[in-house]
Amino acid sequence: MLSPHAGPTLHLVLARVPPGQGHDAPSRRGRELLSRLARRRGLDCPVDDWSPRGSGPPRHPALPTGLHATLSHRDDRVVAGLADCPVGLDLEHARARHAGRLAALVARLPEPEVRRAILAAEDPPAAFYRAWTLHEALFKLASLAERPPAAVLATRLVSLGPGGSLHAWQWQEAAWTLSVCAPHAGLRIHAAPPLPLRRLVPGDPL
Repeated sequence: MLSPHAGPTLHLVLARVPPGQGHDAPSRRGRELLSRLARRRGLDCPVDDWSPRGSGPPRHPALPTGLHATLSHRDDRVVAGLADCPVGLDLEHARARHAGRLAALVARLPEPEVRRAILAAEDPPAAFYRAWTLHEALFKLASLAERPPAAVLATRLVSLGPGGSLHAWQWQEAAWTLSVCAPHAGLRIHAAPPLPLRRLVPGDPL
């Protein structure tokens, strides 16, 4: 069991999905990782009792109130998280085809200042994925509330700014981008394997 700690903590596991396991393999693998994280807290959460894919944030009847599970997967990687505060996360893998239609993708984003920052960035495709995963993570976080937004792009990155109440952390390496959003600036993140997650601060360029 984990030792007592002060303040909210998020435990993350990033893993590969073995090839040839079928369409549902990433979702299954993610729930296996959630069960592993639950065992570290002294909880027995059988894999088959997690809520099914496509039914919103992962839920489990053995998960006590106050613990929040979250999942994201893309291609052959899946990330699972268990936290004692609401958390949203998103993992994305860059697509070559997106580079050819980057302007159209950026034009879909709702905030003009974000669109300008992406197009002015040293690496616009990488900046786009940083922005997109933040929207996804904010949407998943908001989905834990009673009135979630109607769509991913109904979220606003300005909520992470000086006047906002939410906070974000990011990791980007090669073609992968991971964003984490939470309502606690002091969230402690423990990742396996270790990931150099960077906390975003107001004014950070995309």
